[in-house]
Amino acid sequence: MHSEVLIYGYGLVCLSMLAFNVVYSIYLRADQVRISRRTVALEEEMERQLARISEGGEVDGSHIRSLVHYLGRIGDLLAFDALLTERAQEPAVKAYIRQLEPAFLLLADTYRRREEMQAAYFCHFLATHLEGDHDRAVDPFQRAVLAYLDKPGLYCRINALRALCAFGGVQSIVEALLLLSERKGAQLSGKVIVEALLQFHGDREQLIAALWACFDRFDSEEQRALLDFMRFASGNWQAPVLDILRDPSWDKELRLSAIRYFDRYPYAPAETLLLALAADEDAAAWEYRAVACTALAHYPGSAARAVLAQAIRSENWFVRYNAAASLEALGLSGEELVRLAGGDAYAQDMLRYRLAQREKEGAV
Repeated sequence: MHSEVLIYGYGLVCLSMLAFNVVYSIYLRADQVRISRRTVALEEEMERQLARISEGGEVDGSHIRSLVHYLGRIGDLLAFDALLTERAQEPAVKAYIRQLEPAFLLLADTYRRREEMQAAYFCHFLATHLEGDHDRAVDPFQRAVLAYLDKPGLYCRINALRALCAFGGVQSIVEALLLLSERKGAQLSGKVIVEALLQFHGDREQLIAALWACFDRFDSEEQRALLDFMRFASGNWQAPVLDILRDPSWDKELRLSAIRYFDRYPYAPAETLLLALAADEDAAAWEYRAVACTALAHYPGSAARAVLAQAIRSENWFVRYNAAASLEALGLSGEELVRLAGGDAYAQDMLRYRLAQREKEGAV
């Protein structure tokens, strides 16, 4: 009897789950139909606004007011996002988006009070579709996005920074990074910071100058991120970067980033220090040596060749590998490399490895 009750009970649970799935599926389909209808209606209205823009007019105020209501629903924002993405390259669509900023300002207040995922998605929407005047001062719209940095959710903070880098001015970006740095538990990873800063398409020299002016206010990971951004963005900062490389009190990873900067942007005054680092046989300094060996590929001359020839005999595999690769980049032939290796077992092992690697790459 007891087992029969369990079986009937289990069957009832299964039927209940099946009924729930059916009802929920019907609900989702109805919701998708509703969103689809709204998307069609919105696209028709957007076409009318695009026609006004093409004729030299502006977006109608009533359209902006209706969007504030419409896009306050996350499902409708998703639909609008997809609609804009499909036509993102059309000049009229870009002009249309720029004129919707008053609506986005009001929506920023709405979504800031929503749960974390909706708030993060709204910032993602802004980062994806807005292109701003990067010379603008901090205005109410940028202030509204800066407020999202107070949200506890990681993705919300990431997307808020991305949005500011996409459409904000230099002042608001610097302010955002300082807020994140100074607020306990709000810091972002260096990789995230670099990727966000690379979305900035205004005057990057001006942005770098503003960040450099408060460089000491950031922690070591943030400083590395800023230097990495400089490496991708500009070759005009060799002198201050060399000052970092010369000063052993700076963070090790920051000084390694400085070496990579001179790998990308060869700088004659840095060569002497790079040679010294590449020649340093102290086992504790192998990272400096390995990265410096890579950078010397862009410093042709007998001094670099001599240091690299010695480095291919290093006990450290990474030092040997980078030295051999740089010697090849400097134009040394296989015969010359063999002669440099002499009878050294480490050097011969690396040359065999590099030869096998090239043969494999050639086969591919």
